[in-house]
Amino acid sequence: MTTKRTGFIRVVKCLPILSVGFALVAASIASAQDQRISSQPVRFIVMFAAGGGSDVVARYVADRMSTLQGQTVVVENRPGAAGVIAARQVLSSDPNGLTVLVASNPLLINQIIRPETKFEMLKELTPVASVAPQSVVLVTPPEFPANSLKELIDVAKKRDLNYGTTGAGSLSHLAVAYLLSSQPDVKMQHIPYAGSAPALTAVMANQVELGSSTVPPTIGLIAGGKLKPIAIASANRSVMLPNVPTYAEAGFPALPVSVWTGFFVPKAAPKDVVDRLSKAILTASSGPEAQAKFKELGFEPSTSGAEKFNDELNAEFKIWADVVKNLDPATFK
Repeated sequence: MTTKRTGFIRVVKCLPILSVGFALVAASIASAQDQRISSQPVRFIVMFAAGGGSDVVARYVADRMSTLQGQTVVVENRPGAAGVIAARQVLSSDPNGLTVLVASNPLLINQIIRPETKFEMLKELTPVASVAPQSVVLVTPPEFPANSLKELIDVAKKRDLNYGTTGAGSLSHLAVAYLLSSQPDVKMQHIPYAGSAPALTAVMANQVELGSSTVPPTIGLIAGGKLKPIAIASANRSVMLPNVPTYAEAGFPALPVSVWTGFFVPKAAPKDVVDRLSKAILTASSGPEAQAKFKELGFEPSTSGAEKFNDELNAEFKIWADVVKNLDPATFK
């Protein structure tokens, strides 16, 4: 009897502890639910094919939102037409803020170089957040007779050069066009490729003297001595290539633009939902774990909230509007 009674007493004594444990679990679940944007799933509509930079970022953010907020996030890819296909799908959805466009610079640039699409990004979409930007780097073959941007321009003044980019109208294209806009006596022939891999391959094969690409695809090739970095076409040096100077540091006009991965919703989306979505995305993209992951992938570990991102977009639009008006329209075909 004593043994049974002792066992009963032990169980009874444990009950308060178990109750506290269950309460903490329940509170944790309730807290996660409170942080959710909605009980309904959030849809990320990515303007690029699976596997690209923005797609990788979108899927990482989606996973982190699921872990941290308990929010179900579904990622869908809708590539084509410089992002207009994906944007139209978001704009035709319920404007409740739960269908989110994941886009990058080409969508902003597209409305400048192809006004016939009748899509005005800054008027039709609300910026929510921007995360994990990528710098653009100019590279040459290792044996190319220039080790700085000034030396590159000096060579270009003496003979015609070709430059390869990730496509007409891409930021890697306009980063070089921006540089050349300050050098009226320098001419370079633009050779567009279908992405970073073929563009960088062309540089290594000496089919073009200069290549322009985001940093992540170049890291291994630079480290392996297959490419030589010349300059960073962004406001600041790349965390991934800290020894490579920016345009401004090399003595040329600064280009305060990076390749961003941005999140957008229709203008009609409720502000409270937009605010919760912005907070959730920034939370998922911040902290030591997220920053380490972005650096591992070659991205810059920084973020911009809705207001800051909106200001950055308006400033960038003015830059490209000025550059594009001085370019031959055939450049984008």
